[in-house]
Amino acid sequence: MIDMTTQAQIGGTELKVRIEKALAEKSLKKLITNLEKELNGEHSFLPHDVETRIREVLVEAGVAVSQHGGWYRCIAVYLLLPKLDELLAVKSMSEEKNVAPIVQKLRNEALRESLSTFGLEVPARYARTSNGTGRPHVRLSREQKQQLVENFLDALPTFEGLQDVLDTLPKNTNLMVKQIRSLVKRYLSIANRLQSVAAHE
Repeated sequence: MIDMTTQAQIGGTELKVRIEKALAEKSLKKLITNLEKELNGEHSFLPHDVETRIREVLVEAGVAVSQHGGWYRCIAVYLLLPKLDELLAVKSMSEEKNVAPIVQKLRNEALRESLSTFGLEVPARYARTSNGTGRPHVRLSREQKQQLVENFLDALPTFEGLQDVLDTLPKNTNLMVKQIRSLVKRYLSIANRLQSVAAHE
C-alpha cells in the first residue's frame, strides 16, 4: 500500500504505473467517472492551486494525460490512490455481494487522505466516518449571529454585480471564471436563505 506521503516521495515511474493501473481497471471505471464529473463541474471541491500542483506531479511522473481521458480523469485517479489496493480488492468481490457501501467508505477515506496532504479539510459529503464521532458544536449568541448575518449580507451588492458580469460571459470559460461563478452562486444561495429566514422571524 502506498500512502500519499510515500507516493509523493516515489513519484515518477511508480506513480505513473499506479495511475495507469487504476485507469485500466474496468471495475473502477464508474467510480473514476463520477469523481471526474465532480472535479470538472462548477462546484468542484478542489482549489485551483491544489489542482495545479497535482497537474505538475502528473506531468513530472510522465502520465500521458491526453491518452487517459484528460486532466480531471487523471486527477480523480490520483485522489483515489491512497485506497487503490483496497478498492480493487473490494471490486473483485462485487459479484458475491453488494459492495457499494464499502466502496463509498473507501472513496471517502481516500479523498480525506489526499486532501489532508495539501492541508485541506474534506468537504462535508466526504467527511462521514464509521464511528460517527465529531467535534461538539459551539453555540453563538443571538447578537453574534445577527452581526455575522449583517456583515455577510453587506457584500450582497458586490456579488449581484459579479453575477451581472458573469451572465454576459459564455458558460464554457477557464477554471478561474468557473470558480468565481461557483463562489458567486454559493454566496447568493446562502444570502437568499438568510434573507428568507430573517423575513419570517
